[in-house]
Amino acid sequence: MDVHLMGLVLAVVALAVLVVTFRMGTRAFGRASVPAGLVLFAGLVIATCAASGGFTVTSGSLMIVFVLVAVELFAMNGVLLISRDGGVRAASAVPLAIAVVLALLFTVVPMVVEGAGNQLASALLGLVSLVGLWMSFSLAMVALASFVYRVAAREAAPDRKNAYKFIVVHGAAIEGTRPSPVLMDRLDCAFTLWERQGKKGTIIVSGGQGSDEELSEARVMHDYLRDRGVPKKQLVEEDRSSTTRENLAFSREVMGGLTTAESYRVALVTSDFHAYRCGYLACRMGLDADVMGAATAGDTWARSIIREFGAVTKDLPLTYLAPIILWIAGLLLL
Repeated sequence: MDVHLMGLVLAVVALAVLVVTFRMGTRAFGRASVPAGLVLFAGLVIATCAASGGFTVTSGSLMIVFVLVAVELFAMNGVLLISRDGGVRAASAVPLAIAVVLALLFTVVPMVVEGAGNQLASALLGLVSLVGLWMSFSLAMVALASFVYRVAAREAAPDRKNAYKFIVVHGAAIEGTRPSPVLMDRLDCAFTLWERQGKKGTIIVSGGQGSDEELSEARVMHDYLRDRGVPKKQLVEEDRSSTTRENLAFSREVMGGLTTAESYRVALVTSDFHAYRCGYLACRMGLDADVMGAATAGDTWARSIIREFGAVTKDLPLTYLAPIILWIAGLLLL
């Protein structure tokens, strides 16, 4: 089989696995998303970048689309942070620097290396290009997942006969004694889901109290949902957590104390940009739940998606071995 065709087949199969497992639920998708994403990336690279002696990512390659998306997202993030902070700080300088490096890596640098005519430099450029391409691809996938989870939340139509027993709302920043816009979006999403399933189930609001906060996030969320009409008996506060993992772990403890059933339906409600990481962490912890991504404002999403991508990268650093292995395989087999 032609190597490019083989890559295309791999990519199609991996994409099909991602679509099917997403429809199957968070546990299936959480298990499949990383390996299937890696295979999808490898398949696309093989199909579009394979050449004699290895992989060549040219400016005309279809894979450059992912680089363009990544450069735009990094640059947009940096600019928005500068606007918010009133000047350049580390948080804004880093994404801007990454945007510039990525842009140069796939435009100016190849021309310089090609002009030098150094074979070793060309080979190393191929490696660095694949690593940069993987970063760009994975950022684009995290961004795409955020929109998919947003649509899932918007279109959710829970079965009233088999409603979610628990709806867990992940905490976010508060403003005094009121939810921030991001947290309010999550609460409104959870309230809508609760209404759609006939106002059944218990809503667990999860979030502790920061050193600069007047109340715990859980208390603020509780009060907001009470004001919207959720009965007190259907609201439970989890006010110890300060991270996503703790949100999940402590909420699971709360659910275990409220039911003796061996299995029950759970929905995790968070922001769209945070939904993917929330889902795969839940899967890792053995929590079978559906994830709903509350829609966020465009500027908030653009400021948050890079931070979220950084957290995903920190959780999954070994994925960066994939482009290295792919590069070695290209040198040996092509």
